[in-house]
Amino acid sequence: MGWWHELRYVARRLDRRRAGEELEEEIRTHLELEAELNLEAGMSAEEARRAALRAFGNVSLSKEDSRTVWGFRSMEMLWQDLRYGLRMLAKNPGFTAVAVIALALGIGANSAIFSVVNTVLFRPLPYKDPERLVMVWEEGTLEGFPINSASAANYLDWRDQNQVFAGMAVIGRASFNLTGVGEPERIDGRRVSASLFPLLGTEPQLGRAFTAEEDSSGAGRVVVLSHGLWLRRFGARPDIIGRPLTLNGEAHEVVGVMPPHFQFPSRDDQLWVPIAFTPQQAANRGNNSFEVIARLKPGVTRDQAESEMDAIAARLRRQHPGVVKSDGSVIIPLHEQLVGDIKPALLVLLGAVGFVLLIACANVANLLLARAAVRQKEIAVRLALGAGRRRLVRQFLTESVLLSVIGGAVGLLLALWGVNLLKAFIPKNVSQVAAVAVDANVLTFTLAVSLLTGLIFGLAPALQASRFNLNETLKEGGRDSAAGRRGNRLRSLLVIAEVAISLVLLIGAGLLVNSFLRLRNVDPGFRADNLLTMRIALPAVKYPDQPRRAAFYNELLGRVAALPGVRSAAVTNWIPLTLQGDTFGISVEGRPDPGPQERPDIVTRVVSPGYFGTMGIELSRGRPFDERQDRADSAPVAIISETMARRLWPGEDPLGKRLRPGGPDSVAAWITVVGVAEDVRQFELTAAPRLQMYLPHVQATFFVPSHLVVSTQVEPLGLAAAVREAVWGIDKDQPVSDVRTMEEILSESIARQRFSMLLLGIFAGVAMLLGAVGIYGVVSYSVTQRAHEIGVRMALGARRGSVLRLIIGQGLKLVLIGVAVGIAAAFVLTRLMESLLFGVSATDPATFAAIPLVLVAAATLASYIPARRATKIDPIVALRYE
Repeated sequence: MGWWHELRYVARRLDRRRAGEELEEEIRTHLELEAELNLEAGMSAEEARRAALRAFGNVSLSKEDSRTVWGFRSMEMLWQDLRYGLRMLAKNPGFTAVAVIALALGIGANSAIFSVVNTVLFRPLPYKDPERLVMVWEEGTLEGFPINSASAANYLDWRDQNQVFAGMAVIGRASFNLTGVGEPERIDGRRVSASLFPLLGTEPQLGRAFTAEEDSSGAGRVVVLSHGLWLRRFGARPDIIGRPLTLNGEAHEVVGVMPPHFQFPSRDDQLWVPIAFTPQQAANRGNNSFEVIARLKPGVTRDQAESEMDAIAARLRRQHPGVVKSDGSVIIPLHEQLVGDIKPALLVLLGAVGFVLLIACANVANLLLARAAVRQKEIAVRLALGAGRRRLVRQFLTESVLLSVIGGAVGLLLALWGVNLLKAFIPKNVSQVAAVAVDANVLTFTLAVSLLTGLIFGLAPALQASRFNLNETLKEGGRDSAAGRRGNRLRSLLVIAEVAISLVLLIGAGLLVNSFLRLRNVDPGFRADNLLTMRIALPAVKYPDQPRRAAFYNELLGRVAALPGVRSAAVTNWIPLTLQGDTFGISVEGRPDPGPQERPDIVTRVVSPGYFGTMGIELSRGRPFDERQDRADSAPVAIISETMARRLWPGEDPLGKRLRPGGPDSVAAWITVVGVAEDVRQFELTAAPRLQMYLPHVQATFFVPSHLVVSTQVEPLGLAAAVREAVWGIDKDQPVSDVRTMEEILSESIARQRFSMLLLGIFAGVAMLLGAVGIYGVVSYSVTQRAHEIGVRMALGARRGSVLRLIIGQGLKLVLIGVAVGIAAAFVLTRLMESLLFGVSATDPATFAAIPLVLVAAATLASYIPARRATKIDPIVALRYE
């Protein structure tokens, strides 16, 4: 109390004139604080009041002098509030621990999810003026494919004819065999125009970017490395610039190394080479395999750019009928393009953790309300000593903010752990995942959430505590006062809100679980067990023609099939469910050509004999490929999918029918259908099977095998080293990459759905647990409050079963009201997550019926525990206590 004596000394030295209302409030505040300390010292209420008055004396200050010491007094009062709040929390360690844990769960979950949302959705892309960067696509002409890549010739016309872009760049997928530096390795990269890096506004860390001369046909081969590849394969050697690098058997000069955090367009890309269109490529309008990025001119909107590009696309289609299929364009902001379809899931999860935090706040508010009821005598004494209601509200809010700050600190520790856990579950194709971390924005968010949370859950108890009826509270038996009844009503409303919010989360989680189970039960069209896959892409320089490639793969298949533990092996150009594939339009013999937009576009797999047996794909009609019958010099044959057979030859036998790539003027040979295979999901499980055709790899010259599939009798990955040695036994410079099991590929194809289901399921479980704790707390407090009533009932002969039903009924009444409110809210809110569901409606009746039963069962258990305790109340003890 040294500060108090100092204040008295300062006051005596000042003019002793009557203070205004401001000082009177200060006097009441200091009287109250002095009385609180006296109460803690063991004095009675009246003694504490008199001692406080004696200590203060007859001090009066003018308004001007009061302002002189106002700042000093305010700081002292704040410090006093904090000290008193900390002492009260320390005196009730059980209450403090429960409240901190509840808040830490809510705040920690919010901080962890916000760190992901902030990085993926809100943080600007690390490029110059990223809001002006867009992707430009041709408007899709196939059902289910709203956008399409551009051809080289169309891109060049877009670049030269538009007036809305400050610059454009083109990107082509590529991968490279890196040899001559340690073990051969397959490197993912991109072929890009020289305008890409200036367009993004990113300069290499070492060296330079490409020049316009290097991006022309016939120019010298150069390469820019990613920072990660430079570290991993070249030890961050500063003299790497100017050194030769062998890619796909050809020497490339290293001209630059990008900065550490640069990635574009995918984090898997490790190097870039000039795209350098040849004259034939620059004139090609049929190969739509290039991505286009552009920068809007200042002041140009997305709609304006799309309108002009539509006009250019329509003009190109008129100029090149039958070749250019699309007469429209689609412009997508680069950030939106890179985020992909994870945005709805992240926003749903952000809303879910917000609900969890609200439930935690309701729980802590309930605890504070119950605690305020226990502190009625203390509050009454403070009011009797002259404490203002505003002063009481401030003290209670100080305590609640202290609780929330402590909970926020613990929650931040949980968030640090949770972020690493989240990064393991986030699908690998989500942009900027590697940059997710608890940064300054997350720290600011956590602090703001902690303070706001403290105000939210502390305001209602603080206001409730300040409205106690002083006369009623000071009387013995005042627990049934009007204030107590108001407190009970408020606690009941909070429990109803907890139950309603918990039910919304549980129904959302139930829908996702149901959706995920249906997705897992989708037949992909093949057997994924005991299948080993790997990429073996042959460089065109070393294997320039089909006979050499066929000879390599035939020898490889023979060596792999002879390995112990191998059932069979096959090669193909693309593995199912890898989001990539080759397609082309076809003409059907005997059918009029429907035109380029209506011409069937077929997903094409180039496979070796034995592919169907290796993958476990059933043939419903016809025969599989045979290496003796289907040779390079034999008549071209194909096996088609069931969907393709039904679409092209409905009600007919497709065996023996003929088709060929291209339109009616195509010079390609006719291909005879010799078999029909069961449908296979090509790109993702959620998409219906498209028209698909298989060709023998020895007959296909336009698509090249690049993947090996091995069916094993043992654990697949255990054979990876032996298969790799078999490859190197044929060609020691041939890289083997992307070694995975088919089960792993299948699992990765549903990673987004699994991510959403797991996290929302966890949050819903936490919400239900917090809701059950809230119900337990309210019922338990009610039992304590009604101990006298229960004692009277039992003394008058009430059976334990009737008491049990009475108490459980009280809890269930609140739960059923909350369930009714929650079902209505869920019926509206679950429609926001329709894009996350597969095979189940957002208002699925089974889910809406089953989940409330689970919640009611949990609530019944939470009510039963205090109800059972109520049946053990001794009537004599209860009546004597009262």
